[in-house]
Amino acid sequence: MCNARRLFRRLNRVVRASIPSAEGTMIEPLERIDPATPAETTAPMPSNWFRSAALLDVRGLQVGETARTDAPRLVNGISLSITRGEVVGLVGDASSGALEVAQCIAGVLPTPASIRSGSILFNGEELVGLPPRSRYPLRDPRIAYLSRDPLADLDPAATVGSQLATPLRSSLGLSKPAAYERSIELLCQAGIERPEHAFTSFPRDVSATLALRVQIAGALAGNPNLVVADDPTDTLTASDSSEILDLMRRLQRERTMTMIIVTRSVRVAALICHRVAVVRTGGIVEYASVADLFDSPKHPYTRELLYAAENGRPGSPAL
Repeated sequence: MCNARRLFRRLNRVVRASIPSAEGTMIEPLERIDPATPAETTAPMPSNWFRSAALLDVRGLQVGETARTDAPRLVNGISLSITRGEVVGLVGDASSGALEVAQCIAGVLPTPASIRSGSILFNGEELVGLPPRSRYPLRDPRIAYLSRDPLADLDPAATVGSQLATPLRSSLGLSKPAAYERSIELLCQAGIERPEHAFTSFPRDVSATLALRVQIAGALAGNPNLVVADDPTDTLTASDSSEILDLMRRLQRERTMTMIIVTRSVRVAALICHRVAVVRTGGIVEYASVADLFDSPKHPYTRELLYAAENGRPGSPAL
């Protein structure tokens, strides 16, 4: 474990250099946060003032595989609070419940999974009980969702440009030329070097990396307060992953956006997040700043993840 700590202390120096100051971004200082209350207990509800002061406050969230009361639970009473401009990682494997938490926040939890109980306050508004959100960000621009497979979200029969421009025209009332110009601008902001070519391309001619950049461009169109991303670099090469993370860091700083990153990789969490929630079997076992998590992990599962990442163990739960 000493070797792991030395490794991640070196990584922390890089991470700290890349994290904006709390004064400049309204992000809380990177202090230690106590591990979340175990799922079997009920945490006291904070005051309404505290909950509304945070951009996002999740309390006692429970999600079942179906709406049946006897269905197995995917999320077992998770609670967390996120301030404006903060980047929080939800680190866990496919069965941890981390993705379902993110999908509940974004309003895209797929059926038959269902929220059993709990509260999700976003900017003081309760999200639990609202109808499912559309994948088109401009229909509710406050929260943008980036899926793990952006190519699958593109209509194969329509050009990339039409899928960007059509929501701009229908939601913002832009003319066709204005929607085209705005689409090109958004593609540029997403780091696409030949935006005019991408605009006229069909999804069959687009790489996974380019599709993700297009998805990011669509998310930016609504000027979201919160971006929820499902393992955005999971299927990318190391080089492409680095570029995408650089892009997301830059956009987050420029726009002071709040982000939630679901990932199986503690390395990805270290490179982009301010705080990390380690999720296992439907509960948060540890919630801490990046610096504290790597310097002094408290939970055995967290230590296991860090050891696996250090040694590059194939098939480990989070690398």
